[in-house]
Amino acid sequence: QDFNNIRALCVSKGLLFVDATFPAHSGSIGPNLLPEDKMRQIVWKRPTELQRNPRLIMDGVSRFDIIQGYTGDCWMLAALGSLTLRKQFLENVLPKDQGFQKDYAGIFHFRFWQCGDWVDVVIDDRLPFLNGSYLFVQPRTSNEFWPSLLEKAYAKLRGSYQNLNGGYLSDALVDLTGGVQMQFSLKDPPPDLEEILKAADKSGCLMGCSTPGQSKRNIELRNGIVQGHAYTITGAVKIRYKNGWKHIIRIWNPWGHGEWKGPWSDNSPEWDHVDPEDRRNLLRNMNDGEFW
Repeated sequence: QDFNNIRALCVSKGLLFVDATFPAHSGSIGPNLLPEDKMRQIVWKRPTELQRNPRLIMDGVSRFDIIQGYTGDCWMLAALGSLTLRKQFLENVLPKDQGFQKDYAGIFHFRFWQCGDWVDVVIDDRLPFLNGSYLFVQPRTSNEFWPSLLEKAYAKLRGSYQNLNGGYLSDALVDLTGGVQMQFSLKDPPPDLEEILKAADKSGCLMGCSTPGQSKRNIELRNGIVQGHAYTITGAVKIRYKNGWKHIIRIWNPWGHGEWKGPWSDNSPEWDHVDPEDRRNLLRNMNDGEFW
């Protein structure tokens, strides 16, 4: 599907694009994601039906724009959260030649790396709702739609939303960058893991991490960590602590909430022994899913 040709045709005829190849239908969601009674209640709506002034992007793109929905695609959203930190990669995936203002025709496109090439995926902007709520990714800002539409394009690439329900963070990182991935097992980490992370952060690598367990159950432990879940690594620093130094790592949960409650968490006493300037620069005490 050629984005520019289809959009020009729709604009000239005053029509909104309807994508027959990924229709607003249960087949695009997948057969086993929802019980049949709920599947029948799904309503598809365009952003223009939901908001008076919808925007693709508001005030730049940020990981905090994303709140995971019903499907277990934390592996893809954790990769996407990492991508928002590297604007030079983001432009490959999220082309700038589209929006709800000029030449709006209900059509959008996103690019993903597949088998050695960038593949352009065209979608219409109809999104599934259940009982008035977003079924999948919901934007934190009510009239910003890039996370929901990008997720829909990735679901189309993979065949259905159901096919995003569980996957590997490393696969999503490759699909969003065309890069080469490396993995470290934390059961047997390299002795200089902290230095590797710090160097990777400095050189602009995209990073994530995940916990063992069943992704379908998403059990949250008492320490705030979720089992069978993927997270984004958003920072790695070495800071002065008491009379020595500490390596600390910042991690973001694609749920948009739910944080670690142990040492170095938002309200932990460790921060009382850190230089006030470091604390001001590093600590963002909010329930936004991000923690040290």
